[in-house]
Amino acid sequence: MKEGRESDETKKKILFAAKKEFAAKGFSGARMSSIAAIAGVNQALLYYYFESKENLYRSIFQNSLGEIPDKISKIIQDEINSWKPSPDIELCAALYILVGLHFDIHDEEFHKICSREIAEGNGIIHEFVKNYMIPRIVLLDKTIQRGVQQGIFEISNTLIFTICLTSFISHFAHGEDFFKDTEFYDELYSDKKEKLYNFVVEMSFKSLRPSGKALKIPVLDNEKKERLNQILKNLDSLLEKL
Repeated sequence: MKEGRESDETKKKILFAAKKEFAAKGFSGARMSSIAAIAGVNQALLYYYFESKENLYRSIFQNSLGEIPDKISKIIQDEINSWKPSPDIELCAALYILVGLHFDIHDEEFHKICSREIAEGNGIIHEFVKNYMIPRIVLLDKTIQRGVQQGIFEISNTLIFTICLTSFISHFAHGEDFFKDTEFYDELYSDKKEKLYNFVVEMSFKSLRPSGKALKIPVLDNEKKERLNQILKNLDSLLEKL
């Protein structure tokens, strides 16, 4: 048991160090020797646990995202379904979780790595989109489709709207570093989670409002927000139990 715990701790130290190195230098510029030095371990251990630099890089994505696409999504969806929500409330909850996943779960180094991936066009970003973003898009699109069917929403193409919405949230979160040391930073990123959530809700409901109907933006009450926040806070422990 002790060896197992020590092994887990060593891998955590390596992943922590690797995330810093890849965030600062990108995949091509990062060095395994530098990662080992930051982690305070022998370089051979990096190859023992991860076999290659590419596998270590992939492990950062897997470690940061966990099993969210399958298992955590089910936990979140079960919680929202227990409310028996109308499509407008379900959309608010889905947006709250989507914003929360970007700001509460993913740290600054991971955002920098994603930004580099997007800029450099490396293959792993395609896996990221397929395994992480596509499931988010599908769930959100189904919610909006249901709203269209019930006459709550009106939009000509739900899928394009959903892709634009999720892409905006992702780019805003991953782009924070670009606005540091600019006059816009405080306006954009102070209280960033709540500010982004309120904006995407307002933008979504203005865009989805049926012609001739008054704009009505629902409010996700504090109790529901707290239940969703608790899931986000407990994400690491939930993953360990799954």
